[in-house]
Amino acid sequence: MRTDDDSAVSGALTEDRMGSAASEPAAERGDSGAFAAVVNDTRVMFQDPVPDGRQILTEAGFVPADEHVLIQLVRRGTRSIGLDEAVDLRKPGIEAFRAFKSDRLFRFTVDGRGYEWGAPTINEPTLREVADVDEDHVLVLEREDAEDRVLGPDDRVKLSDAGTERLRTRKRLVTVCIDGAEKKIPAGVYSTEQLIEVLGVEPGYLLNLVNAEGQLELLKPNAKLRVKDGMKFFSQVPCGGSS
Repeated sequence: MRTDDDSAVSGALTEDRMGSAASEPAAERGDSGAFAAVVNDTRVMFQDPVPDGRQILTEAGFVPADEHVLIQLVRRGTRSIGLDEAVDLRKPGIEAFRAFKSDRLFRFTVDGRGYEWGAPTINEPTLREVADVDEDHVLVLEREDAEDRVLGPDDRVKLSDAGTERLRTRKRLVTVCIDGAEKKIPAGVYSTEQLIEVLGVEPGYLLNLVNAEGQLELLKPNAKLRVKDGMKFFSQVPCGGSS
């Protein structure tokens, strides 16, 4: 049983990673046609708009097809495609697939949404890509017998044969400084009023940001700011005196 490789995210594939893909350039694979499917790094064209799983695998160079698992990537979801199952390539957003040299399926959930996969492990960048998780959020692996684990870019999740691994997303925490004291808050875009509340600034006070030039910049009412790690803020009484 194989494991997926980090480089699968970028599409750089070799025969021992996701199957026996042929080595010729993707543009040269398959007959010319009007309907495209992209399997890992290989783009193939079909005259028939409704090929089955076996045809997709075979045309992409993953042979014999019955030694591979074909996974279709859809928005915030994946599903396995059977060898005799037809796929309508005329529908937008359904032309992306992953192929694995495998004889079984593995399952996981992200925020309660189910996914199927063809390898016993999956890395964090691939999880983030497949589940469409933005950079303002982190992936958390839920565990029954230990503390939940926040995944980083170098982490992998082992998918169990016997069950379904469960993950959830949550806002990424960033460390900022308010009046000289560090504070962790969720990353994201805040209005001035929301920042005053989340930073614990006295009601009625004003809020300043230390800008790139090291100068205090007063945040205007209702202004929007994307908060990043390391930002510094200072509160100010309305009359202009420092807090």
